[in-house]
Amino acid sequence: MKGRDREEVFVRCLEGVFDAVHIPELQTQAEAYVKNLSRHIFTQEIAERPSSDSTARRFPGPILACYLEAFPASLVRENAAEKTKSQDLASSIITNLVSMTVDANFTQVDVLRILHHVAGRFSSLCLEPGWLRKSAGCAGIKIIACMPGLGQKCVTDRDVSVVRTLLHVLKDMPYDLSQDVDEVMDVMTRVLRLSSANMPPSQPTDPPQLNKLMHLTSIFFQDLSNSNPIVRNASQKCLQLLSELNDKSLVDLLMPLRDKILANLYTKPLRALPFSIQIGIIEAVRYCVSLETHFVELNDELLRLLHEVLALADAEDAALLGRANPRQSLIEITKLRVACIKLLTASMPMTDFFAKQIQTRQK
Repeated sequence: MKGRDREEVFVRCLEGVFDAVHIPELQTQAEAYVKNLSRHIFTQEIAERPSSDSTARRFPGPILACYLEAFPASLVRENAAEKTKSQDLASSIITNLVSMTVDANFTQVDVLRILHHVAGRFSSLCLEPGWLRKSAGCAGIKIIACMPGLGQKCVTDRDVSVVRTLLHVLKDMPYDLSQDVDEVMDVMTRVLRLSSANMPPSQPTDPPQLNKLMHLTSIFFQDLSNSNPIVRNASQKCLQLLSELNDKSLVDLLMPLRDKILANLYTKPLRALPFSIQIGIIEAVRYCVSLETHFVELNDELLRLLHEVLALADAEDAALLGRANPRQSLIEITKLRVACIKLLTASMPMTDFFAKQIQTRQK
């Protein structure tokens, strides 16, 4: 049997062991066996691949690699009871891993290395197709984020990557799963709170921490114009949370990135884009215009965009309809007009342009 075939067989055996936890007659024995097996694999990995080995830091050993295929996948459950049971078992396994710094006298670096491998596998699960797998990956990230000490350090070490992963989950989420949106947002806010808590208040100008804050801000700022309303709302909430956690106003937080982001929004001709992208851009500009102290400057680019938005709001349905599904297009046109009106209304205090448009103001 070739090496790859042996690995696949081992992975299937591990998956069978995790599945046995959900068999009532075997539940107690299987759970104890899984915990002991997990601890043995972690111990062997640390003993055979010390942290001083650069390859060990980047890649897990063959046995741990097989284990990491089966362990995170054990959380992929459609049955609610089985899902809860799997998450409880995963939490117990990770707790035992963290406790090995005391019980087995391993260093924190040794244990943290394995924890990063586990977290990386949970993140990979979030990127796989199928909502059950994405949900399982989010659940795994939450388990680690809720683990005091090394678990939270693991999350803060990779917080930017985790945030990107969770945003990807929201971008792929079906529109009718509002409860699952709340679950992903709970993990996202937990990660942001851990990241901000790791920033020492006595060192507000610490370059690495400021760079991380700017990086996170940039991620959410760019997604204010996302075509998916779920992502736009999430970005707004996360920017507000970052503002509160770091004791900065939204204007102060976003100002260093303003010119670059707005330039990207202004240079896109709206009429040439799909309705969902048009709405995203208009909503992003409205958000910026609505910020205090006139965050957005009144310039030629903004006036050109406002003229274009006004034309979209006044255009007949027939002029906007494409060859797509007429019913779906009419729904999107309605949403587009609502977004246009919101932006035009928000921009009224900035300019006297609309003072000359009496009919438009009345509308």
